[in-house]
Amino acid sequence: MSHEEPSNERERDYAALDRAWKSLDEGDAQAALDIALEASEELAETWVLRATAQLALDDLDAAQHACEQAAAREDASEDAELALVRAEIALRRWDLDAAREELARAETLGESPVVLAKLALLADLDGDFGRAERLLRDAQRLEPQAFPLPPRFSEGEFDRVLKQAIARLPEEFRAALERVPVIVEPMPSRALCGEDPRETPPDLLGLFTGASCLESSPDALPELPPTIHLFQRNLERACSHRRELAEQIEVTLYHELGHYLGFDEDGVADLGLE
Repeated sequence: MSHEEPSNERERDYAALDRAWKSLDEGDAQAALDIALEASEELAETWVLRATAQLALDDLDAAQHACEQAAAREDASEDAELALVRAEIALRRWDLDAAREELARAETLGESPVVLAKLALLADLDGDFGRAERLLRDAQRLEPQAFPLPPRFSEGEFDRVLKQAIARLPEEFRAALERVPVIVEPMPSRALCGEDPRETPPDLLGLFTGASCLESSPDALPELPPTIHLFQRNLERACSHRRELAEQIEVTLYHELGHYLGFDEDGVADLGLE
């Protein structure tokens, strides 16, 4: 064994976990899962890593199972990262009360800008925008670079950017957009999310509801008229400066227009609207 190799089994476990977290930070969740196979399943940290990676892969059931495995380990009771993963799973399932409980648990384990930002999202969902702003300022105070305050547009500014984005559309897409209303709302609601809320998490930027133009027919009576929803506070939270926000409004509008035209996620990208 080389002198550079970890000296014992536990060191090898943590070295593997370090590499897995690095892969996650680089956006490669599948590689993180593969690397985590090298770490002992006796460690709560292994299961927390797996839960976080599965969450990044949008596999909520696998993430929940990994959380349960982590919680079964004696050393997991004081794990803020585990509480955060559980909170995120609850958020994506629109179980807001469970998310609050997990974030409160994480908050008792130490001041964290991530926890504060998630609490701000919950405050926004409650319509308590003043509290959301205070929480975001607290997060920014702790880590100014990673948690910049979101830019804010007035109603008039948002409307102007929206009109400019529509004017830049090719004529055929602009004509299609004339047939579907665009509604700007502060935040999404559970009522908009349909039967499977996991497809529409609380921090989504936009949503198309109703039948696409390919699904509609003169005889059809859809439950909901086709509508594009844009969620202003989520769009603002996703950006760090005003120019980025204007660009994100345009991208989100075009993306949801693609869904109205009958395209799935891959098809929307192929349209060249983003």
